[in-house]
Amino acid sequence: MDSADLFEDLHSLEDSFYQEGYDAGAADGSRAGRIEGRVFGLEKGFEKFVALGRLSGQSKVWMQRLHTIGEEHSGENNVHAANAELPSLMENPRLRKHITTLRDLVDPDTYDTRNNEDAVADFDNRYKRAKAKVKVIEKIVGEDVRSLESVDDLARVSNTRPDLRISSEQAQEKNMEDFGRDLARATDSI
Repeated sequence: MDSADLFEDLHSLEDSFYQEGYDAGAADGSRAGRIEGRVFGLEKGFEKFVALGRLSGQSKVWMQRLHTIGEEHSGENNVHAANAELPSLMENPRLRKHITTLRDLVDPDTYDTRNNEDAVADFDNRYKRAKAKVKVIEKIVGEDVRSLESVDDLARVSNTRPDLRISSEQAQEKNMEDFGRDLARATDSI
């Protein structure tokens, strides 16, 4: 009977190691998942707000170009108008209304930056409406301004600014299964 008690621990040894490894893996996976989730969320949030900032800047440029023509007619600040590199836009109440609406849609102070479904849905809805408004304004003005719609467009912009680095390349992940293959290749080459 005493010999049975000695070997009882050995019979459950595999199960106890399995459970210990499972618990450690679950804890590590939970911690790593939260970290990766936060990093992913920050990247996506950054991409969205870069695109929103670009639309906001475009709306400000269009609004300034509308104001420039008003300044020329009033005779005020002609020095500023003479130094402008972009041509002024023809005064058009419909165009002014569209640009004002675009400016209101992309105003960063009006966006809720909390991470909940309502805030994300509001952002996506307003961003979609702003992109549509940009297309309408482009047709009226007769310009074709490319919108930042993907990470590839963001990477294209980062090539023009060496201090801004955005990459769409994903780091190659190593799985536990890959470790075994790498080890086999290393031993084969020896």
